[in-house]
Amino acid sequence: MAPKILVEQIVKRKAVVVKPTDSVHKVAKVLSKNKVGSAVVMDKGEVLGVVTERDILDKVVAKGKDPKEVKVEEIMTKNPVKIEYDYDVQDAIELMTEKGVRRILVTKFGKPIGFVTATDLLAALASQNNEEEEKEEEEPQVYGICELCGQYGPLYKVYYEGHEIWVCENCKDLIEGK
Repeated sequence: MAPKILVEQIVKRKAVVVKPTDSVHKVAKVLSKNKVGSAVVMDKGEVLGVVTERDILDKVVAKGKDPKEVKVEEIMTKNPVKIEYDYDVQDAIELMTEKGVRRILVTKFGKPIGFVTATDLLAALASQNNEEEEKEEEEPQVYGICELCGQYGPLYKVYYEGHEIWVCENCKDLIEGK
C-alpha cells in the first residue's frame, strides 16, 4: 500500500495575511509582491475569510469600483474551506469536490500555513503513482523455495557469506539483523 501524503507536504503557497480593513488596492500589491493568488483575511488571530485575485477582478475591477476605496471585508469569501495540515491528500480532494472549490486553506492548529490547489493535489497523486510504478518495476515479486529454510513463498535476493542467495522474508530479516 502506498504511503500517505499529508496535505502539509504539498503546500506550495504560504499564507499571506491581510486585514479586513485593508484596501483592495493594498491587497492587490501584496498579492503581486508575493506572487500568490490569494490571501488570508485575519483579525485578532482569527481567520475571517480569504480574498483572491478573482474576487478583486469580479467584485471590484469588473464593476468599475475604486480599489483604493473598497475594503477587503466587502469582497472576501467568508468562512473559507479549511483543512488541517495532518490530513491525507485524499481527504483534501474529497473536501474540494464536496465544497466545489479549487483551493483550500491549510491550517496548523487553526492557524493558516498556506494553500493547496486542485493542481497541487493532482501533481501529488501523479507523483505518488509514478513512484509506485517505479517500485513495482524495480522489485518484481519472485516466488520459490528459500535456500536457507526450504519454505516456499516470496523470495528476496540477499548476500550471505559472500554469495548471492534467494531467501524468504524471515530468513532475510535474520540475515540483515546480524
